[in-house]
Amino acid sequence: MRIAITADAHLREGGEHPERYNALENIFQQATEENIDKVIIAGDLFDKEYQNYSGFERLCAKYAGLELLIIPGNHDPNINQDVIVGANIRIFTEPTIEEIDSVSFLFVPYRRHAKMGDDIEQMKSGLNGEDWILVGHGDFHGGVQELNPLEPGTYMPLSRTNVERFSPNTVFLGHIHRSYEPCENVHYAGSPCGLDITETGLRSFLIYDTSTAEVEDKRVVKTDVLYFRESFQIIPRDNEVELLGEQIEERIQAWEIEPSDYEKVQLRLSATGYAKNKSGISEALQQSFVEFSYYKNEGPDISKLSVSSDELAAKISDQTMKQIEELDWPFGGDQPPMDMVKEEALKVIYGDEA
Repeated sequence: MRIAITADAHLREGGEHPERYNALENIFQQATEENIDKVIIAGDLFDKEYQNYSGFERLCAKYAGLELLIIPGNHDPNINQDVIVGANIRIFTEPTIEEIDSVSFLFVPYRRHAKMGDDIEQMKSGLNGEDWILVGHGDFHGGVQELNPLEPGTYMPLSRTNVERFSPNTVFLGHIHRSYEPCENVHYAGSPCGLDITETGLRSFLIYDTSTAEVEDKRVVKTDVLYFRESFQIIPRDNEVELLGEQIEERIQAWEIEPSDYEKVQLRLSATGYAKNKSGISEALQQSFVEFSYYKNEGPDISKLSVSSDELAAKISDQTMKQIEELDWPFGGDQPPMDMVKEEALKVIYGDEA
């Protein structure tokens, strides 16, 4: 049996953010087309509490052939079977073991100030050896930790020690809004639709096959909006404008989107560092991204782009940037991102303390 998994839809009722409903519906559509009849939603289905969930109820009724298995997240801890109506909706408000195709699934809803490992401890006697699946909502600790920029702090943590001790076959988590695998067999499903400019790129959902224990990342959610952030660090060279043009082309290709989706793009764009021809850099940014819209109509930001003609500093910075890129260091998550490291290095090289 194949099961679709998503999380962090952050739906709003009352007609707010219809793009989030449309993205979730697209997952329902794709699941139906692939003969999948179960969809797991690992928390934060809604963005906040409501008194009326009729928009979501109508969506579920439209896909009556899908069984929706939902755990509350930190944004919707009070949703339950009493407040949301639907024959195909099941909401697990307490740690629950469900047998699906002879595989034990442990659903652990979010609880404030709780630890996921404590709930697993209480339920472990009912689990089927190592052939069980954990579905939870919170932060994974024990490797490079991806932070949720919208929600600082720790939310119902699951540790690597918990995973090693209780030995689930696979773990599916919500809370972090991008699809990624912090360690072997631990998967964040990611959000179906980016909530704002901090959540960039194509969106995805997961498919789990109970017969093979394989996880497939389906980076194909059709959304109404696609957010991208691009920042270019300039080093003063005679051909700096030409090099920037090549970088821009590579970045757009890396988005992996079709020209038909260009109109969906909301872009935040900046250039930092040091240039000989600041005007040329500005013009290249404007022209190269002319087919895309800017997030909140901000336009390219070159306020942190300085001017320098120091040839020696340029050679030093060029070598330094290459060495930073070759570092075997887990940039991002709980480590500084590479762009920040490069920016600070350039300030030292050029004697800029601002």
